Formats: sequence, C-alpha cells, structure tokens
Amino acid sequence: MFFSSDGRWKNIVQVGGTASTMGLHIVSAIIVGLTLGYFLDDYFGTKPYLIMIFFVLGVMAGFKMVWEDFRKLQRRQEGQQHGSLKQEGEKSAGDD
Repeated sequence: MFFSSDGRWKNIVQVGGTASTMGLHIVSAIIVGLTLGYFLDDYFGTKPYLIMIFFVLGVMAGFKMVWEDFRKLQRRQEGQQHGSLKQEGEKSAGDD
C-alpha cells in the first residue's frame, strides 16, 4: 500500500519538496535583503532608507524565485501528463 506502483507517493513528495523550497526562498530572500540593508545603513549612516529599499528588493527577489519554482513545477506536471498520454496512445495503437 505505501509503496504503490503508480508513483502517487513520488509525486506527492516532489510537490511537497517544491512547496517547501518556495517558502524557504521567500524567507531567505527577505532575510538577506534586511541584513544587507541593515549593514549598509550602518556603514553609510542612512538609517531607515537602505533597509527599506533592500527589504522591498528582497520581497521582490523572493517572489521571483517562487514564480520560477512554480513554472518549473508546472512544466514537470505537463511533461508527466504528455508522457502518460504518449504511453497510453502507444499501447492502444499496438493492440490494433
């Protein structure tokens, strides 16, 4: 039951892994932006401005990475659907 031959669990693990990666991308990009903005603000003495700019840049970078992960997941799903359709078509064509 747990190790089924249809690959259902493999698909669930792949989607779950990609979803968790998406969350890590958003959080890590924001943390990097905030850290970089904080240290640059401290160095240049422009206290609130650079941290706000790099926070916004971090959010934008995080969403860009999430969008790329989403497109990758979507392409993988489309490839699996097209692959399964070809296999089914080949089997039925050989039976004629």
